[in-house]
Amino acid sequence: MVSSSWRAVVSLFVAGSVLNNVQSAPSPPNFIPAVHSFQSTGSSAFRLPTNLRIIVDSAHASSTQDDGMSLIPPTLHDFAQTFASDFKEMFPSSSASVSLGSESSLTKQSEYVFLTITSGGNHTLASGSPTTEGYQMEVTSEGVKISASGAKGAFWGTRTLLQGFVLSNGQFPASVINDQPDWKTRGLMLDVGRKWYPIDFLKDVCAYGSWFKMSEFHVHLSDNVNPNGHPDAYARFRLGTDNPELAGLVPFKNETYSRAEFDDFQQSCASRGITVIPEIESPGHALVITQWKPELALSTDITLLNITYPDTIPTVQSIWKGEFHFLPWFHSKQVSIGADEYDSDLADDYNFFVNTMSDYIFQESNKTIRIWGTNEPSNTTSVSKNVTQQHWDFGQDDPFSLLRSGWEVINSEDSFQYIVTKAPPTSSFPPRLNQTRLWAGANVDTGGIWDPHIFDRGNASNNPALSEPLLAGAIMAVWNDHGPNATTPLEAFYCFKQGLPVVLAANWQSASRPNHLTQAQFLAAYPLLEASSAPGQNLDRRIASKSSLVAEYYVPSLRSPVVQDTSGNGYTAHLLDGVLHTPLGSKGHNYTLLVSLGSSKVTAGTLLSGPDTSFGFAAAGDGHTLEFTSTNIVYPLHNFLLPASASSGLEIILLGTENSTSAYVDGRYAGDFTIALDGTTVLQPMAFVAPVQQIGGAGSALLLKRFAIWDGLQDVSTISRVQ
Repeated sequence: MVSSSWRAVVSLFVAGSVLNNVQSAPSPPNFIPAVHSFQSTGSSAFRLPTNLRIIVDSAHASSTQDDGMSLIPPTLHDFAQTFASDFKEMFPSSSASVSLGSESSLTKQSEYVFLTITSGGNHTLASGSPTTEGYQMEVTSEGVKISASGAKGAFWGTRTLLQGFVLSNGQFPASVINDQPDWKTRGLMLDVGRKWYPIDFLKDVCAYGSWFKMSEFHVHLSDNVNPNGHPDAYARFRLGTDNPELAGLVPFKNETYSRAEFDDFQQSCASRGITVIPEIESPGHALVITQWKPELALSTDITLLNITYPDTIPTVQSIWKGEFHFLPWFHSKQVSIGADEYDSDLADDYNFFVNTMSDYIFQESNKTIRIWGTNEPSNTTSVSKNVTQQHWDFGQDDPFSLLRSGWEVINSEDSFQYIVTKAPPTSSFPPRLNQTRLWAGANVDTGGIWDPHIFDRGNASNNPALSEPLLAGAIMAVWNDHGPNATTPLEAFYCFKQGLPVVLAANWQSASRPNHLTQAQFLAAYPLLEASSAPGQNLDRRIASKSSLVAEYYVPSLRSPVVQDTSGNGYTAHLLDGVLHTPLGSKGHNYTLLVSLGSSKVTAGTLLSGPDTSFGFAAAGDGHTLEFTSTNIVYPLHNFLLPASASSGLEIILLGTENSTSAYVDGRYAGDFTIALDGTTVLQPMAFVAPVQQIGGAGSALLLKRFAIWDGLQDVSTISRVQ
């Protein structure tokens, strides 16, 4: 979900810089990822157009040439339409149009971008294999020509162009760029099995990843928390259906994706060059299946399926295809069956299961499968070479040995690429990627920048060559081991938003290349690119503002239906049935929120609401406390009660960052919102965005007097009017 109002900030920044007539730089902007080859021509730069003409080569407009994983690749013309939409969103003072044409017509054009496909680009992966994701971009003062080896390659060229406008103050240096990825698999995995994410959030993640040339979004659709002996522990399957025979697998329909929703999600991601790779986990991490059919559970572990039980494999097959028909939902050439952390004493059973599922899924859909690398020490059987292995831990497999033996391997090595949201300091995995390790810890002795051909940081000889043809690339993994309550969806984004571009940049260009991205370049560029925010999303929940005061409302006692915004930003609100309706949604971090009420006699209910969270009052002990709600989960402010009723009213101030949310009542600190992990005494902070769509409605005894929201953290003692 995109809030268009804040885009004006980017437009003003770029337009103002264009007027400065800064000379074009001989060196390339610090693109993320870095481009493989940049040659400055020394001519005048291509300035941000007022009226951009996007011309699609009519000979290739309908081409869907794409050697990636998508079964629904957009055409070159489709990508041009997405580019036009992005350009207008990022630079609202400019316009963009899309038309068909030919290269011969360019001599009569200016302020153009010409998109075409050519077979002579010679773009290859690190392995030497050709790729349709490569492109050449020729930039002159009149326009830009992007000649790509496939439609997606042209789209990646438009990402480079848009980043260049942001990084070079609206002037893209005159140059010739040749660029392509070193690896085809450049991705993110998100655990949606143990935490519910709205479908719009997942679409926004694709838009964000595409800004940095991500190719795959691996969605982990089923899983469970550690049951600790409790068979009714949290376990979910996220695909919904009205088939009554599947009711036991999906009892919580409000936490599932319909076929129409999941299809729209995949189409949205495909429009930005990303293929959704679905994962339905079994025979391990399968509590959601054994809760549905307890007879399928292994007697020693209720999260594992008993593969030898006659109904087990037919049941799993029926989930994928059969009468339940989930397999036809998926628009990818490959799917994941998980197959993670099964009992190593049952190696032959496990191998039989994986190979049977591989054959079944291929016969039903012509799709191949991938699995998580799992140690199954059998001397008689093995997993088929047709199965891609996604390595994650050396205790589970040896990735170099797998490559030498003929398996395709994806690098998700946990020492570099695993995070667990809200993980405490004692956890095996961090809550954010270790940037020091990524940039300087590829080897414990020699250091260096990580890239996908590095699995073992302790022994360089245990890593394959850069040109290894069976190394597909790398996928960063985001896990929710602590269950549905530990994080909000946006907190998960905060966990991976800076690490993901680093991983994607390393996938695009190996650290051994002469023009690879350096940490200094990344640190210089990322704040600008992240602050501009990738087109197609607003996960940072920014709101445009002329000053730190974003919106301010004083509600008159006469209750006029129109309430002016006194901040100067013009966010006029309307009062209806005691509720103030603003044109805003959520305010992201950092923020300061103040709400002043004419009465302190509260009742349980909602005071503020927005698309991501709501805020209000909850009964607690002999009184009431404050509470946030996110994805239908309530988070009360513990160890605090609101003051008893007083004629002077009530003032609440909230301070929000990406790491915490603090509350102040009548000028005094009331506490921070926290969550107890896994029902223990280990507390972790909660970071909520501010709900600013609707204000009021928590009870007739309340009288809204003033509401204000600032960008940044304000001094409570300065803004509070309580003496």
